[in-house]
Amino acid sequence: MFALVQRNIKIYFSNIPGVIMSCFGALISFFIYVGFLQKNLESSWPQIANAKQMLDLWMIAGIVAIAGITTSFQALGQLVKDRETRTADDMCLTDLSLSEQNLAYVLSSSIISFLMQIITFVVMDVYFTAVDKINISLENSLLALIFMVLGAVGATLLNEIIVLFIHSSTTFSRLSAVIGAIAGFAVATYLPYGTLSSTAQTLVKLVPSSYEASALRSLFLNKISENQMPASVRSTMVNYLGIHFKINGYQLTRADTGYVMIGMILILSLVIILASLAIGKRKIQVEG
Repeated sequence: MFALVQRNIKIYFSNIPGVIMSCFGALISFFIYVGFLQKNLESSWPQIANAKQMLDLWMIAGIVAIAGITTSFQALGQLVKDRETRTADDMCLTDLSLSEQNLAYVLSSSIISFLMQIITFVVMDVYFTAVDKINISLENSLLALIFMVLGAVGATLLNEIIVLFIHSSTTFSRLSAVIGAIAGFAVATYLPYGTLSSTAQTLVKLVPSSYEASALRSLFLNKISENQMPASVRSTMVNYLGIHFKINGYQLTRADTGYVMIGMILILSLVIILASLAIGKRKIQVEG
C-alpha cells in the first residue's frame, strides 16, 4: 500500500507543469485580491486600524484552505486515470483490497494537499510580510500546520467520495473546474461568512475545510483584533469574517474546531469504507 502512496506522490510531482498549474490555481484568488480587491476592501473599513493587515491575514487563511481542496482533488485525478486505463484492475490481482487502494490514494492526496498548502502559505506570507508588514509568529505558524493536516485529510476524503463515482478523465477535468470555482465560496473567502444567508452558512459548515479556514483566521487574527478593537466591534468582526463558527448558538473555540474536524474526518472515512464495499460488491456481481 505504501508503495502505491509513493508512486502516486512521485507521479504528481514529476509533472512539473501540472504542479505549477495546480499551485497557480490555488493562488489565483491571491492575485485577484492583490490586483483588484485589496484597496476596495480596505477603503470599506476606514474605522479599523491596521485594516490592510487584517484583510491580508484573513485572505491567507482562506486561500490556504482553498489550496487544500483544489490540490487534493487534482491529486485524486490519478485514481480516475488508473481506473480509466484499467491499471486499478491490475492492482486487484495483488494482495491489495479495494479499501486499501482507496486508502493509498487518500494518503497520497492528503500529503500532496498538505505540501501544497505549505507552499501557498509561504508564498503569501513572504509577499505580505515584505509589502504590508504583517507578522505571523513562529508559534502560530506551527499550530497552523496542525489544522493544515486536518484540512488536507478532510478535503481529500470529501473529494474522494466525489471521485469514487467518476470514471472518465474528461468528466474529472470538467468537474475540477467546478470544484476550483466553488471552493472559495465553500470556505467563505470569496464572500465573508457574515454576508451569507443562514442557509449558505449552514452549507459552509458542512465542509471540513471551512473549519480549517476558521481556525487559521483565529490563529492569525486574534492577536491583532484583541489589541486594535473594542470588544463590541471585535465580536461583530468575529462573526462577519468567520473567525469562530457557531453551532446551535455555541461559539466554537479553536480546540472545538479541531474536534469538529476530527469528527468529520471519521464520518467521511466511514462513508468511504461503506461506499468502497458497495462498489466492490457490485463489481463482483457484474463480473460474476
